[in-house]
Formats: sequence, C-alpha cells, structure tokens
Amino acid sequence: MTVRLWYPQLDIYDSIRRMATILIKWKTPSASPERLCIFDFYLANSPLLHLTHMPSHVRKVFSALGITRPEKAFVSYPSPPVLFNKMQPVQAEALKTMVGKGLIDPDAYGRGQIVLAPAGRELFAGELASLSTEEEQLILSFLVEQFSQIGQTDITDLRRATGLRLAAST
Repeated sequence: MTVRLWYPQLDIYDSIRRMATILIKWKTPSASPERLCIFDFYLANSPLLHLTHMPSHVRKVFSALGITRPEKAFVSYPSPPVLFNKMQPVQAEALKTMVGKGLIDPDAYGRGQIVLAPAGRELFAGELASLSTEEEQLILSFLVEQFSQIGQTDITDLRRATGLRLAAST
C-alpha cells in the first residue's frame, strides 16, 4: 500500500473552498487578489499567524484562539514567504477557475478586485457553510474581523506585517 500525504495548501479545490468562505464573510464589497491570497494563506496555515506583526489588541484576540505555535505543530512549516510562493500558482488557478465558472465577477477581476458574482454568492453561502470545521470558522472570523484591520487602506502595511507579497499579477 502506498501512502500519500495531502497538503490542503496545494489543492486547488481546497483553495477555492477557503477563498469562497473568506469572500462570504468579507465585510467590504471587494478584495484585492493579493489580500485574498494572504488571507487564504493564513486560513490554510493558521499557526504561521504567530510570526506576523499585529497591534496589541489584535494579538490579544488571536492569543485567545489558542492556535498551536508553528514549532509545536505536528507538521514542520517552511518560512512563510517560501510556502506562500509555493501556494501562489494554486491560488492563481483557483481564482481563474472561479472567474471561469461565473462565481467571481469577471469585470471586477479585470480591474484587480475580487467580487462574488450572484451565482457565486448563492452557491458559496449555501453549500460551503457546512464544509468548514469549527476551528476554521474561528480563524476565519478572526481574519475578517480583526486581522483585516492591518493594511486596510494600504496593502504595504499588510505586506510589512506578514512578510508576504504576490510575486506576479494573479
């Protein structure tokens, strides 16, 4: 019997699921592809949030979640920028797939914004709500309600806080 490890970070379908759950919970009408990819990265790799810079009130909320530190996790993580760059082609393909299926507004995507199309909102709000674990929902809530305050008006603040940046246009 051959045993194969599955890495959700490198699975296009799981990336679509994660991105969709972020977009459903998102407070603003649109997101930039880079911001969405960074949030997807931390939803998939929540222990790495420990390595980010956060304001003290955000760090306090994060600490209350009790997320395992990366050095104490079952898996060993590479540095966040290395893993983010490894995930980038999967995330780009996930976004293109959602645009191609009519789940994301193609006009907004062309302008560098991610906006759920009505079909995407309907599908994701109904189907995906049951596909997230309780822990994922807690992390998701933290990301969109607290962590999203970092770099809300300027993506460079988010880049500085995380050390992450898209290498090329998604």
